[in-house]
Amino acid sequence: MGVLVGALIISGISYALWNTTKEQTSINKISSGCLKLEVTEGTSIDIANAYQTPDSEGLKQDGYNFTINNNCNHEEYVEVNLDIKKNNTLDAKNIRATLLYKDNKIIEPNNLNNLLDRETTNKDYNIGKHLTTVRINANKSKTLNLKIWLDENTSFNELQQNNTFESKIEIDSIKRENILASDYVRIISEENNQLAYDETIDNNLRYIGKDPNNYVDFNGEKWRVIGVMNNIDDGTGKKESRVKLIRAESLPGAYSWDYKQPGVGSSISNNGSNDWSDSQLMMMLNPVDIVEAGWKATGKNYTIDNEGYVLDNNKVKIYKGVGSYYNGTNGYKPAQTTPSKFTEESVDFSTKGLTTESKNLIDKAKYNLGGPNNTADSEYYYRTLTAVQYYKTERSKNVYIGRPTEWTGYIGLMYPSDYGFGTSGDESIIAPSQDNIKGRAACLLEPLYKWGTGQTGSQDDWHGCRGNSWLDDHGNHQWFISPDAGLAYDVMYLCNDGSVCDFYANSNYNQVRPVLYLKSDVKILGGNGSKENAFKLSL
Repeated sequence: MGVLVGALIISGISYALWNTTKEQTSINKISSGCLKLEVTEGTSIDIANAYQTPDSEGLKQDGYNFTINNNCNHEEYVEVNLDIKKNNTLDAKNIRATLLYKDNKIIEPNNLNNLLDRETTNKDYNIGKHLTTVRINANKSKTLNLKIWLDENTSFNELQQNNTFESKIEIDSIKRENILASDYVRIISEENNQLAYDETIDNNLRYIGKDPNNYVDFNGEKWRVIGVMNNIDDGTGKKESRVKLIRAESLPGAYSWDYKQPGVGSSISNNGSNDWSDSQLMMMLNPVDIVEAGWKATGKNYTIDNEGYVLDNNKVKIYKGVGSYYNGTNGYKPAQTTPSKFTEESVDFSTKGLTTESKNLIDKAKYNLGGPNNTADSEYYYRTLTAVQYYKTERSKNVYIGRPTEWTGYIGLMYPSDYGFGTSGDESIIAPSQDNIKGRAACLLEPLYKWGTGQTGSQDDWHGCRGNSWLDDHGNHQWFISPDAGLAYDVMYLCNDGSVCDFYANSNYNQVRPVLYLKSDVKILGGNGSKENAFKLSL
C-alpha cells in the first residue's frame, strides 16, 4: 500500500508539471525535384501528464512516424533534424530522443542537448539538432519513427508547473560529400555484412571480419575505422556518437607501457605501474595540457621543469619529452627510471607524429580504465572473459587501490573488447554444446584467451575467431589500455598467438597502435574504405 500511494503521489505531481511535448496538426508535404516528404496525420507526439521516464519505457511508446518517398531514378541522401521552439519552458537537456527504422535504432537514446547543433530557418524554432542522415534508394521510401520522453534524471527542482516542450522535424536533401562520418558508416551498414552492432548497453556499430573495407586516409598514412561508438563523453559530460580510429600499422619499434621503478610516481614495483594517468606511454602520446589535466583530475601534484622533465610529488624525474608523438617531434620512449637515475631512450616522431591537419579532426574523449581483477576473482580470471564481459569490466570500477577509473585525452589504445567484437568468425566455429550457435555468435561466447593457437585446450578451432578479427596485429604483441586491476603493474595485451593476456608494464617488446576519436562533425567526403580507395575526411 505504501508503494502504491507513493506512485500515485508522484504521478499526480508530474501531471501538473508538463502538459505537452509536441503537436502535429496537419499533413505536411514538402516537394523538391523528385524528392517528396509525407507526414501522416494522427502520429504526432502529444504527451500530456508526462513523468520522468526511463529509456526502457520511453522506447515502448508509439512515437511519431513519417515517410520519405524518393521518386528519383537515383539514390538520395536526406538529413533528418529536430527544430526546437525558442519559448519552451522545459530545457532540451531534459528531453531524451531516439530515431528508429524498422524497429532498429538509428540513433541511440540521448539527451537533445548532446546532439550536434545545426542552423534553423524558422525564427520560432531557433534551436536545431541533427538526428541522422538516411539514404533512400531510387523509387523507394523509408518510414522513420521518432520517440521523445522526459529524462528520468530530471529533478523536480528543474521543473515548473505546466512545463511545455515543442519541436518539429525538418528534412533536408543533402549532397553525398556533406554527410557526417558517423552517419555514413551507419548508412553503409544497411547493405554491408562487414559491419555489426555489438549489442552492448551502448550498441556500438563495429567493423568486423578478416580485412573489412574500413581504411581511412588520416595523418598522411592509413588508419582504420573501429566503428561508431555511442555515448562517448568528451570530458565535460556531453555524450555523442563518434567515429573511433586506430592506426592501421603499429608505430615503428617496440615500447614499454611504463617502466617506473618503486618510489617513482605511482609505481610500487620493479615492473612499472599500470596507472594510465601517469604512464610514460600516455605522456609520449598526448600533449602537455592533457597530461597535466589528467594529473590534476587524479590528485597528482606533478610538474614539468624547464628542461622538459616530468617531476613527481617528490620531485623525482619520471619522463622527458611529453607529447612527442602528438606534436611530431623528437622525444623519448618509456624507459627505466629509479628515484636516483633517469634513463633516456630517444625516439623520433618528426615523420610519424600527428600533423596540424589531423589534430583539427580529433577531439578529447573519456577512456575507461577498468580491468579484470585477477587477484580478487581468481589468479587467472581474465582467461574466462568473453568480449561482452570485457566490455563491462572495462567500464567498471575495477582498478588497483586508489587508481583512477577514467581518463580524458586525445590518444589512447584499444580495449580487449575492441579486438573481440572485431571478429566475424566463420560457420565452422560452433559453440560447445550449442550446435545452433555458430560463427561470430559462437566466438563471442568464448573467452578471448582461448582465441590463441596453443591456448585452446580441447577446442582446436577457436583460433578462427582470431583469424577473422582484423584487429589482430599480424602476430605481434600489442598493448591494450586496460590494466590487470588485481595488481599494481600488470597490463592487458594481445599475445602474438591471438589470445588476450596480461604482463608486466615494463615489457619492452610490445607494439603500440594509437587510438583516437574524430570530432562529431567530421565528414567522409569520398572513398569506399578499401586500402586502395580509403575514406577521405574533412570538417
